[in-house]
Amino acid sequence: MSNVKRLLLSNRTFFVTINLRKNLSKFSDEEFSLLLAAIEESRRKLAFSLYGYVLMPDHWHALIGVSNPLTVSRVVQNIKWISARRLNRHRNSAGPLWQHQFWDRFVRHDKEFGHRLAYMHLNPVRKDLVKHPEDWKWSSYNNFSLDRSLVASCPIRIDFVDGLK
Repeated sequence: MSNVKRLLLSNRTFFVTINLRKNLSKFSDEEFSLLLAAIEESRRKLAFSLYGYVLMPDHWHALIGVSNPLTVSRVVQNIKWISARRLNRHRNSAGPLWQHQFWDRFVRHDKEFGHRLAYMHLNPVRKDLVKHPEDWKWSSYNNFSLDRSLVASCPIRIDFVDGLK
């Protein structure tokens, strides 16, 4: 068990990375849908903001905004719990699905926000899953398109931010 101490900050935007446990099979398209449904369920329950995301075969990233008294740890814990139940049921398995620890960093300014968003959206290209970020269905990239049909095809909608506090 990790002894990492997290800052209990709210009213911030966080870049998070959550990894699948080692030696577990990678996500299928059907499982990506289950994970997005878990994120949406948690979002409705806890009322956090989702500014961007990418789901990868063995991990996912998100830009999450939390307001007092909600913390990023509570958000990630809830998403991991809901998604583990759904994915284990789908896989006919039991036990931990996610690595115990997750990585987070609060985003300090607009420029960093843009860098983190670009990093997420280019991740499938860097990993040779697709040639262009708009071809990866499992990210928020197309939410930013001017093409309404691309926006309509997004599995979940994101929140938009004018600037960081």
